[in-house]
Amino acid sequence: MPKKSPNHHALKTFIIYFITASISYIATIPPGPLSVYVVHSTLQKNIKIALWVAFGGVLCESTYAYLAIEGLMIFDQYPKVEFWMQRVIIGLLFGVGIFTFFQKQANIEYEKVSLNNPFFSFVKGISLSLFNPALLPFWVVVLLSYDKYDWLKITSSIEKISFVLGAGTGTFLLVYTYAFLANWKRNLIFKYLNDERLNKLIACIFIGLALLQLVNLLMN
Repeated sequence: MPKKSPNHHALKTFIIYFITASISYIATIPPGPLSVYVVHSTLQKNIKIALWVAFGGVLCESTYAYLAIEGLMIFDQYPKVEFWMQRVIIGLLFGVGIFTFFQKQANIEYEKVSLNNPFFSFVKGISLSLFNPALLPFWVVVLLSYDKYDWLKITSSIEKISFVLGAGTGTFLLVYTYAFLANWKRNLIFKYLNDERLNKLIACIFIGLALLQLVNLLMN
């Protein structure tokens, strides 16, 4: 078997980064608590403070992406773990989707200190993403899909870093997009984010991921 060139590895690393960033960007479009809080921070203070909130959220997103990678490494050593994990993930995605579908739109209270202090804004961003139960199973599903393609299967440390950075980049770019739009079209974006139908859209995405994973499981 011919040895792969450094250019091949560099291209594969870039592809992993680009695809992961794209997936992260698209998956963040249905606005959750982090996006709503970033928009509110932009409207009440400025984009600079909103970006500190975004940085906190990105840190958690990247951490969950890394934990997903390490979790899949266990599958190589213990195949039975993968067998049960795939089924648990399907249940989790269904559960999160159904819970989100029937969840009522909540009025979020924003602390003034968080809007005036970058450190507290950063911590708030962490807290908004830290307790998101869907992040870890979502990235595990993405990685399971990657394993089917040689150009996306993660096999080295640099590819791990590329995946984690891609997950964080996509989230940051989308949240920054919301902050930019909030600063530009204030009334329109705030009305959009408060639309109760978005909960239904988010729920359908999670249920769709669960169904997709179930179909893949039944076909293999």
